[in-house]
Amino acid sequence: MMDGKLLEIGHPNQHYRTLFDQKTGFFVRKEEPGWPEPTWAKDGPELIDLSITSYCQRKCSFCYRGANNKIFSHLDIADVTRVVEQAVDCGTFQIALGGGNPNQHPHFVEILRLIREHGIVPSYTTNGDGLTKMVLKASAEFCGAMAISVYPPFNEIYYQNLIEEINSYGIKLNLHAIIRNDYLELWTKWLSDLPSFMKNVNAVIFLNYKPTGNDGDSLIPKKMDMAEQFFKAANDCKSIKIGFDSCSISGIAKWMNVPIELVEPCEAARFSVFISEDMKMYPCSFMVGKGWFGDLRKDSLLDIWQTNEYFQKFRSEFVPMRCAGCSLYDICKGGCHLYPSINYC
Repeated sequence: MMDGKLLEIGHPNQHYRTLFDQKTGFFVRKEEPGWPEPTWAKDGPELIDLSITSYCQRKCSFCYRGANNKIFSHLDIADVTRVVEQAVDCGTFQIALGGGNPNQHPHFVEILRLIREHGIVPSYTTNGDGLTKMVLKASAEFCGAMAISVYPPFNEIYYQNLIEEINSYGIKLNLHAIIRNDYLELWTKWLSDLPSFMKNVNAVIFLNYKPTGNDGDSLIPKKMDMAEQFFKAANDCKSIKIGFDSCSISGIAKWMNVPIELVEPCEAARFSVFISEDMKMYPCSFMVGKGWFGDLRKDSLLDIWQTNEYFQKFRSEFVPMRCAGCSLYDICKGGCHLYPSINYC
């Protein structure tokens, strides 16, 4: 049912309900008395990461999708419509648009409108290119939030001007920053002495680095003392809201004092899913190229989610033997199972 901005969906077969505030993004799963928290949402994914284009003019060496402006493709609007309509049947709350640089899809505004008109909240992450007035106006009207990726080398004046322009539209804005070996010292410094351009954003979300770009695993944080300083600085930061992706869960469990109710381990194939611009559906976006997917041109979103052999296998391997007896397992649930090298243990 819809009650103002609060969307509530019941899952009687698993004895819990989900509540999602479409305005603030606040989300909670509420189990019935005496029943445990579900290990996965059998009715369908709560969040869909949808890549709508592989186009990006920056061609960063660390891009895990290898996005560029020479060889690229856009997801057809008919395919977007198919995904959105099926997401409604699955009870999906949010569709996070990515790429490439998603707002440079030729039908980006139409896609935002389409998702919102189906009762799902769209969001997206951009590198800052292609943010036309039309895109920003549509973002303010349809999106729950948007994010800008930030990474060295920094031009603080550029970010300051960009953030001010986005703020002028009243858009909820986050910054996405990658936890890399060569960035840790800078992020730690920022958390203690916040740059002026960061003071007008909603939050900074840190994303753990994955060894999938041309840089391989050379940028995975190896110096545990630096990693520890960073996570502790994030724990102590009071000047801005801090968030992490679930891939960072092992560092959070090890070095931060966060209530267990506020942290979530890997949600891939349990509560979230990734769909690429060629309509392949994966448990996680970092599995592209590994062969573990379902084809949305052949099967429905719900069929893949519930019965696909790779999704079932991914869920069945959710408890790694290497974590047996670890006191932190109840929090991190083994961290990242796809790339164990990014775990801080």
